[in-house]
Amino acid sequence: MPCNNPTCRHRTKRKLRPLVISILPSSPSTDDDPNLRKQWPSRHEQITRMFTTHPSLSAHFEPPVFSPGVPSREIRNRSKLMEYANQAGLLPELEWQLICRALNEQLSPENVDGALCSEVIQDLSKLELSQQSVKGETQQVIDPFKYLVKTTRIEPDVASATDATSNKKKIKVKKNEHETKSLIPISPNRRGAPEDISVPYSVELWRKSKTLNRDRAVFGCSLAHLIAMKTLIGDDHDKSDDLSSHDAKFDFILEDNVRAFVGLEDTVGNSSCECACRIWDLIEASNKAQDKPHLRYYGWLGSKPNLSWVYNNHIPRKAFGSGGETIKIFPFPTNNDFLLDSIDGTSSKPATNQTTNKDTTEESTKKPSFSTPGGTAVWGMFAYTISPAAYHSLIAQLQNDVGMLMWKGKRMRAFQAKAIDKIIPRTVRELFGEMSVHLSDKVGFVRCPMLGSMLHSQWEEGFCESTELQYALSSHGEGCNAWDNVWLGDIERQIVDYRKKNGKWIRKEDIQGKSPKSKSNGSARSRSLSPVNIVTLSMLLLVNTLAFAFTTSMQTAQRKATLCIPSILKASTEAVRPNSEERQRAKLGHVPIISRSIQIADEMNVTVWEMEKPSEIIQEWWSIDESERTSRVGDPFGVIMWPGSILASRELMKQQQAVSNATVLVLGAGTGVEAQAAALLGAKKVIATDINPLSLQLLAYGASKIETIGPDVVEAKYFDLFSKDPLPKCDILVAADTLYNAELAKQVGHRLHEAITRSFEDGHTPIKVIVTDSQKFFGTNFLEEQEMIALNTIFEEGKWKPLEWKLETLNNFCGSGVLIDDDQIYDVDVRVIRWGWDVK
Repeated sequence: MPCNNPTCRHRTKRKLRPLVISILPSSPSTDDDPNLRKQWPSRHEQITRMFTTHPSLSAHFEPPVFSPGVPSREIRNRSKLMEYANQAGLLPELEWQLICRALNEQLSPENVDGALCSEVIQDLSKLELSQQSVKGETQQVIDPFKYLVKTTRIEPDVASATDATSNKKKIKVKKNEHETKSLIPISPNRRGAPEDISVPYSVELWRKSKTLNRDRAVFGCSLAHLIAMKTLIGDDHDKSDDLSSHDAKFDFILEDNVRAFVGLEDTVGNSSCECACRIWDLIEASNKAQDKPHLRYYGWLGSKPNLSWVYNNHIPRKAFGSGGETIKIFPFPTNNDFLLDSIDGTSSKPATNQTTNKDTTEESTKKPSFSTPGGTAVWGMFAYTISPAAYHSLIAQLQNDVGMLMWKGKRMRAFQAKAIDKIIPRTVRELFGEMSVHLSDKVGFVRCPMLGSMLHSQWEEGFCESTELQYALSSHGEGCNAWDNVWLGDIERQIVDYRKKNGKWIRKEDIQGKSPKSKSNGSARSRSLSPVNIVTLSMLLLVNTLAFAFTTSMQTAQRKATLCIPSILKASTEAVRPNSEERQRAKLGHVPIISRSIQIADEMNVTVWEMEKPSEIIQEWWSIDESERTSRVGDPFGVIMWPGSILASRELMKQQQAVSNATVLVLGAGTGVEAQAAALLGAKKVIATDINPLSLQLLAYGASKIETIGPDVVEAKYFDLFSKDPLPKCDILVAADTLYNAELAKQVGHRLHEAITRSFEDGHTPIKVIVTDSQKFFGTNFLEEQEMIALNTIFEEGKWKPLEWKLETLNNFCGSGVLIDDDQIYDVDVRVIRWGWDVK
């Protein structure tokens, strides 16, 4: 049926068919409040309402069909990741068949041939693999790679060790390692490092993706887009098709975070059908262009400086095709286009603006902003279509190169995911030329205002301001506000109206009460708004302030004083409540903390307290220059528990007789796992040192909560390893996971040397030492330092056991994800030094 609007220039065109990426919620429970669901509709409900209720959209668009999103929490599971990767078209067919076989055998051994892989995956998604249940029983571990690779442990080279003893020379003994061999042929087209392409594609994909941490959401977004593209292309295997000749089942892909331009109503109630007209204008002009399109954007965005450059410089210079008087189409901007205006396209980085008005009740968090053009000129893959030729070429490359999806620099600890809005246009331009990606100066879709994105929360206001600027630039400053021309839900209309009235953006959660019914594009009535009552300075600023106070006090005699809980922060337990894992929550001042119970042995558990959301402060640490870290952040790693502390505690457990009635010194004690273990084993005194004030507060608070630890046994003490102060005297020295950079590792070795030589000089029993290191960063083996080599030479001449590393595996370690706030479960190899317990 044609559009009823007589002024619509595309009223006789067929309806467009959108494919929308959305994570569909599970069916609501009987306890759900229907009024609340009506007030806060889900994303897929909102976008369905948009296309089906507004006249100008329902006349030109079919109801949306949904393509599944990929929740980041699910791809932490190996088998679920493989399912999504297969849906995205990434896995070779043979690998997927062998994965299905392995899952079938392990989940349905009695009916291997009868089980379907999809059913197995569905059952598997209900399991929390490699995790302990509430009762403490370990669940079955499912290995989907059973028929893809075989992993064997390489034992230490005993012959080398014998030679080292007989010749009395320092020869490195090969440590315990694991060797993984592929059981299937590897494609000769694979790209990557030799150790990566020596295993099947699916194994490499899992190895890299499991370290993504915060970037797991970015990777999930890429998988969701690949799944949607596969649905968009359908059964079309003609790799020569471009967009001008391709007739797909769907016309374009949308993310569920978009809203459509609908235009204003005229005096007789007709809308201008703006969204459909802009799309059809682009399709017709693009198809007539000399260079055939392979990727077409129906919505795009950029930073404000880049938008100004695109509209004032790039479009006048590069616009092509025949869009008449309605639109201008242009190719995707590149660094070469920036260079035409003497702009370094690789140099633009966001600055941060922070509100300093103390009287405001608005939230003041760091918000990125750009002052100059450069970097990625165009953002977003929230409304686009791709040709069969481009899709098949993209998949062919991705199937042979995991590095196109994830990357890691030499000094990076974890992989980072590449955003899909960078992968796709770059690949299409490389394959089909720079003129194969078409954009229009007038977009059909924009991002929803103040969406509440978990992935881009700090960019929300910037997206809104860029949308307003884009509309002004594309309309030459004429017309009304951009949001008056966009379909918005009731809550979104309230947000925009508040912006018009107060000049500030607010979030959905800042609106109280029910939304009054209002016309989608009319003015809304007065609403009940709640003040934004979020604390201006976050947990990061609190820790920075404490770190600065202690850095300053290092110049006075007070820096030797012991820290106590009442002197800095008083713990508040008013908000303590158990969660599903029986973990407790509390607050130290304004810092939310959470308990973690660790089983050291069957007969001993310790309970420490961690910062509940450590990702912000640790992300800050890694993002700034090393010279600024101490003054700006301090050492942030002691606010969570690390694997090495568990192995150090177990070593103390093995030597309970020696620990009893001893003085134990812990360097870099962090949350205090090994300090608590020593106290519970009967140590007379435990001196737990750290440089981070918050770590010391967590440590002291945790020890005070255990009734079996005396009030004066554990001393939380500030101590700077780089200071000239001597180490506190002790019988046992423990340093667990303190070697996370070369300079610090060297200093730990120097302090270890100090403690050992002092015990000999004083004529006492040699000090006993435990050092653990789960990170094993390059350059952190302090045993290679000259003073440690000399010390080991003395030991060998006196027929004493040398200081040496031994590798041990800690299975199913569960701890903070560091760069994300969720726990991570993995096996980790930890190198350990034990010395002094049996020196001869």
